[in-house]
This record gives sequence, C-alpha cells and structure tokens, in this order.
Amino acid sequence: MVERNDPAADRTRVVTVALPPGICRRCVRAVSRRVSDLPGVVSLEFDGDAGLLRVGGEVDPAALHRTGLTVCPAGPKCRPD
Repeated sequence: MVERNDPAADRTRVVTVALPPGICRRCVRAVSRRVSDLPGVVSLEFDGDAGLLRVGGEVDPAALHRTGLTVCPAGPKCRPD
C-alpha cells in the first residue's frame, strides 16, 4: 500500500477499480504512476490476485476512467468474476 502523509487519510473515500487478474509488477508500477498523479489521491492498494485497485481519497471516478481504468460499480465490495 502506498500512502501519502495526510491526517485525514483515515476517513477518506475509497474507489475500487477493476484490473486484469494476475497483473504483472511492471504494469502495477505503470498504473500506480498514472493514478498517484491524479488530484485527490491519498492512498493506493493493489490486490493483483483479485485484479483490484483501491484508490483512497477524493478522486474523481471520471478522472480514473480517463486513465484507461474501469471503476467498479460495487465500490469497495467489488469482486470481479
């Protein structure tokens, strides 16, 4: 998990993004660079086996979509098939 120093981090909103299951480390780093530069991102948590990226903070889901990622409508409870 990558976290930025922010006293409000414990009460931030979480947006869940579906990634391809079994994503490689190189791709995780590339996605991390793109997403961490978005305004409002406080933390990133990758679950490569489940194919999920949880983005903490006040990030605009449309901005995530513009990076080429698909926002999961189920939110933090997302479990891709």
